[in-house]
Amino acid sequence: MITITALKWVPPFAQGQVRDHRVRWVLNEVGWPYQVRLLDTQGQQDESYRAEQPFGQVPMMEEDGRLPLFESGAILIDVASRANRLWPADERQRPLAISWLIAALNTIEPHLANLAEVDYFISDEEVKQKRRPMVIDAIRLRLTQLSTALGGRDYLVGGEFTIADLMMSSVLKIAGHTDILDAFPNLLAFRDRCLGRAAYRKAVADQCADIARHSMADMKYDLRSGR
Repeated sequence: MITITALKWVPPFAQGQVRDHRVRWVLNEVGWPYQVRLLDTQGQQDESYRAEQPFGQVPMMEEDGRLPLFESGAILIDVASRANRLWPADERQRPLAISWLIAALNTIEPHLANLAEVDYFISDEEVKQKRRPMVIDAIRLRLTQLSTALGGRDYLVGGEFTIADLMMSSVLKIAGHTDILDAFPNLLAFRDRCLGRAAYRKAVADQCADIARHSMADMKYDLRSGR
């Protein structure tokens, strides 16, 4: 049986966004059953967990007879490879799908994460007003480049939904609290096309249901240290 780790609770702005939804999504797409191990902050810091996930983050994927994996991108590649699903039909295009998956994580996501940091975590309005325009400019540059690369196609590689699209659309949803994608109709349509899939909707619904059963107190934050 596959077990993935997730958090017991996160603030409302992060619900449906935590990266375990990507692993739930890919497992739903290939039809592999799984169970979820929910962690609080103490579980994240536990030595046995840190031995397998050095950074104490989620998700991690555990499976009987296999070494645990961490990092959502690595897990997506592993699952797609073993299931022989969510790849371009032309095997020569598989490395390109991996390139796009990594581009989503390395080239697009950091800029959108900067925006989330500004909007949700910076309380000093003067600092926020100075930094946000620079963050927006950097995002618009990357989105312009991505929009040009996608063009009029439905998907990034090979004309069909792959792990590249799964990852890229899950990254684009980080900006869902803004209207920044409105300037890029093809990216907006791409995101909505991917997020309209039943496997995605179930992944997010299941994550949010787990969170709804818990509260901030269940995370066992150390209020003295802020962790």
